[in-house]
Amino acid sequence: MNFLVPGKVFDLRQALVVFRCLAITSFVFISFTLTVLAQGTPVPVSISYDFRDGAQAWQAGFADYPPATDKNGFYDLRAEVRTLPPELGIKGTGFYIQGSNHSDDLFMFLKRRLNSADGIVAGQTYQINFTLVFASDTQSGCVGAGGPPDIALKAGASPAEPIALFDASPWISWLRMNVGKGGANTGNIAASGMGTIGNGIPCGSAPRSYVSVQRTHQHTSLVNANSRGELWLLIGTDSGFEGLTTLYFQRIDVTLTPVSPPPPVLLTDNNTGRAAALDAVTLMREPFSITSAQNFFSSDQRTRVTLFGYNWELKNGEDLSAITAQAEDSQHRVYMLPVEAAEEVPNFAWIKGVTVKLPDELRGAGNVFVKVSLRGIASNQVALSIK
Repeated sequence: MNFLVPGKVFDLRQALVVFRCLAITSFVFISFTLTVLAQGTPVPVSISYDFRDGAQAWQAGFADYPPATDKNGFYDLRAEVRTLPPELGIKGTGFYIQGSNHSDDLFMFLKRRLNSADGIVAGQTYQINFTLVFASDTQSGCVGAGGPPDIALKAGASPAEPIALFDASPWISWLRMNVGKGGANTGNIAASGMGTIGNGIPCGSAPRSYVSVQRTHQHTSLVNANSRGELWLLIGTDSGFEGLTTLYFQRIDVTLTPVSPPPPVLLTDNNTGRAAALDAVTLMREPFSITSAQNFFSSDQRTRVTLFGYNWELKNGEDLSAITAQAEDSQHRVYMLPVEAAEEVPNFAWIKGVTVKLPDELRGAGNVFVKVSLRGIASNQVALSIK
């Protein structure tokens, strides 16, 4: 099943296979337990990471390439803290990352977890601003195979850890990101464009050498900390340039400002435009019946439907009572749908599966429109078929 997210389609078939276990378990343990975290009035969080002091818990990774073809170091992938190049005239180290883009799509990234120890508040929404200082030997305005060498630089954040996962290709599996970072020249909810790595020296006007460059950026999406009081920062380069790219990250400054949360979002199926929803036990798609003989985990054999969406982060101390769901039929009659579980989709933890029970009154309703609310703030409406 492909789920439509603004600017990006995600194939969650593999994730939903794993989700089957969570969906079944949720009917036995329907209470939602939260880790107790210290939480007060949210305040802005400002942190500076100078890589002359080492990696400081930043981690590097690579995506958008098929690892099976990376024989004998074909992609030249490398990431480490190393001494800055001498032409910068700066003593110390930077976080070095490099890769040869033989896949015509290579994504090189750094990530770091923030949590309550950094001042992050569970469920809080943040506007995030970045200042990056990096050393680049890529001159501006050059032309290269597949695209210009001064490739796109991106920055953002996610409530889920950014991970490169194998896709479901029947031929050669590629590593793809589990969060929305967009394509070579586009951003998405987890990473947005902040310019290029061009160092400002006109192409061919001087010998290549490293130059320190500073970029500032406000991430275009608001980001929710998860219910554990965590969010992950993400910095990366994304391009079709088919050559070697090298960078030294020198400093990353980030400011997270608490803001009012955006409304929750229910995902839709890219092929039909209808609700991204599954029977929580059989993982079958609509139409859904009110009862199911295959629901062995409930004495009433009522069908439970899992709806998928994001911006569903609960604050510390909240439980399922913060989430409500309802369906509206063609006669504009409204039916409340009991919410029985809210679980992260494995490996796609920024997406939640909200499981609801179908009431008898919906039997034979046909098309209904469902929305889910968090703390009284309603999501978009999505179509669902009930037989």
